[in-house]
Amino acid sequence: MERCQQCGSELERAAPFCSQCGSPLRKGSAGSSGTDAATTAALASADAPTYSSLSKPSSSQLVSHPSRDEGRFAPGMLIAERYRIISLLGSGGMGEVFRADDRTLGQPVALKFLPESMIDKSMLERFRNEVRIARRISHPNVCRVYDIGEIDNQTFLSMEYVDGEDLSSLLRRIGRLPRDKALEIARKICAGLAAAHDKGVLHRDLKPSNIMLDGRGEVLIMDFGLAGLAHEIEDVRSGTPAYMAPEQLAGKEVTARSDIYALGLVLYELFTGRPAFEGKTHDEIMRVRYESAPRRPSTLVHDLDPAVEMVIMRCLEEKPEDRPSSALIISAALPGGEYLIALYRPDNYDPSVETEAMDREIDVLNDEMVTAGVRIFVGGLSSPSNAKSLRAQSNGKLLVTNGPYTESQEHVLGFWVLKAADMNEALAWARKAAIACRASVEVRPFAYSK
Repeated sequence: MERCQQCGSELERAAPFCSQCGSPLRKGSAGSSGTDAATTAALASADAPTYSSLSKPSSSQLVSHPSRDEGRFAPGMLIAERYRIISLLGSGGMGEVFRADDRTLGQPVALKFLPESMIDKSMLERFRNEVRIARRISHPNVCRVYDIGEIDNQTFLSMEYVDGEDLSSLLRRIGRLPRDKALEIARKICAGLAAAHDKGVLHRDLKPSNIMLDGRGEVLIMDFGLAGLAHEIEDVRSGTPAYMAPEQLAGKEVTARSDIYALGLVLYELFTGRPAFEGKTHDEIMRVRYESAPRRPSTLVHDLDPAVEMVIMRCLEEKPEDRPSSALIISAALPGGEYLIALYRPDNYDPSVETEAMDREIDVLNDEMVTAGVRIFVGGLSSPSNAKSLRAQSNGKLLVTNGPYTESQEHVLGFWVLKAADMNEALAWARKAAIACRASVEVRPFAYSK
């Protein structure tokens, strides 16, 4: 482990300066990370969210820097006696974003500062409101917001630092993604958006550059900075016009289905590698939007799954009421990822043992499954060799075994076909079913009859 020549502290491998004393490190003392540029695109235009203010440190700790490459703070600056600036990630109309080390939490963070020219009472109030909104959302597919602080009349937001690449950059770099990867990303986007809508929060600026893929392949929706509580929105045209729903462009009421329209545009690019409305300039894109409808995705990708095209085109319906009502429904309608859960009970089962409490448990489970996108129908099944069975034991525990549940003197009571990310998620639902219904359960991948 190398040490700083000024203070003797151990050096992080990728740090450009000492995290303790801020001294610049020689080239070769520590490698420089090549991932900052990938994070830039998703954060540079980010509007910031807000919460309780940090204590204000002395102005001697904060030094503005005129360099375009470094932004208002030079690498090594200590902000609010807590954040050590590492580098400028990006800047845009809504401020500058820096990568920093949070010395209190011991982790990298992104710090967002409002533009100095735009700091006024109304902007600061919006900034704080956005943090209150963003902190309502806790989900693996939504970028986390940590805190808000102020120093020398400069307000900043601390949020999760995502080391990866935004979807817009990825699509420009490699074009259309493979089907399975596109479906995986689509479901995670839907999950994050659904989590926000469940809290009454609209994104209002969903687009590929606001969706990050980190080094582990996780998908995170960024920049709920234009988000607003559904019942508090006044400036309905905030957002990126190329990705706005028609009603948003017209200055009419914005709802969750406005986000669904933007989601449809994102899915269009994800599955075709091209935007639904193309143009070399912003004005040209807007002209195309007003004068024509998007081409059907299958005219660009001839082997596109019809179910994918149906979902995209439903999202892009002109009238909000004609679009799907939730992101979960969109996820459920995408092809693949379905599992069958079958319930088994003995032929001599006595229904008199059922209680009102048991009926309520089953009703609750049904409601949860419907919300999660369950389909209830009969179709072709995959090979029984791919099945797993759960047996309810007398001691209340569940025994999970490989293979179908085929014991004699028992019959199928009923079944669900549900969406799940993998067998483990399907098993989680199966456990709930076994407990609620006091029955043995089989879960296996579901396949459509050809």
